[in-house]
Amino acid sequence: MSHDGEGLYGILNERNIKEVQFGVDKRFPTWYGSNVYFDPESRALGYLEKNGSDGLSGSNGTNGHNKGDVQFWLDTLYVCEYCFKYTDNEEDLAGHAKHCRFQKHSPGKIKYKSPNYTIKRVKGTKHRLFCQCLCLFTKLFLDNKSMYFKVDHYEFYIVYETSSTKPMGFFSKDTVSYYQNNLACVLVFPPYQRRQLGTFLLDFSYKISKSEGLISGPEFPLSPFGLIGYVKYWSLKICWEFSEGELANMEKITLENISSVTGFRISDIITALKYLGCLGESDEIYLSILRKKLNRHSCEALVEDEYLLLDD
Repeated sequence: MSHDGEGLYGILNERNIKEVQFGVDKRFPTWYGSNVYFDPESRALGYLEKNGSDGLSGSNGTNGHNKGDVQFWLDTLYVCEYCFKYTDNEEDLAGHAKHCRFQKHSPGKIKYKSPNYTIKRVKGTKHRLFCQCLCLFTKLFLDNKSMYFKVDHYEFYIVYETSSTKPMGFFSKDTVSYYQNNLACVLVFPPYQRRQLGTFLLDFSYKISKSEGLISGPEFPLSPFGLIGYVKYWSLKICWEFSEGELANMEKITLENISSVTGFRISDIITALKYLGCLGESDEIYLSILRKKLNRHSCEALVEDEYLLLDD
């Protein structure tokens, strides 16, 4: 996601933070480099230059690392798994976690609540520091479309296990979108991947759009991984509609029919049908092929309408 040209600011060609300690029991390597955590001259964590206004108290930003190393500026970044505040000191993180106000009550308003998962909407205008720290964290795992400071025009939809207050992933949505995009960026945090939560969040973004009567889709351009995720999701949803949904008994289908039912943009539907090998010349849809494509067990990650709480 980007705003005022800020989107790619801070991205480096190589990783500069070696690992993240996320809470007390989750440690994993970063995927991308970002200098936005640091003062550009001293390479100390930036909040240390601001008297602790953006993070926790900490030391000198090196936590034992050799400053002469040409790649890593920091061995370990310690990040609160409830509020995303950060430090370079393990003891400071442990002390903060005991008193973090979001440990018992996560921010935002519930928009979906099932026995398994809860999604909460957090407005950038209301929880600015939380959203800024979330965006800083995101920059370590997305290589594009990740702003971090100007969050006032964004909403963040954060997924939790219903029994927990630990965020597992999120997507952001621009509240002022000329193209009526329903998603700016999406990330499932490393410890929670391979649970189909990405598909779950994409589906929820379309539920929001449909509740608003919009035909919508993500902000472009998509990253390579983002495009793969979307093509698989669009294909899954279209196949399901033809197999068990509103299009199951229709003999003649147009792209407009599919768009009306799914809420997908026609250009995205074409991309998915080409991926499925079900689109011929003159946009002819091969229904017999399409109806055989669905794996009936693959829809388990989709949002269940009965648990939606979208009315404001």
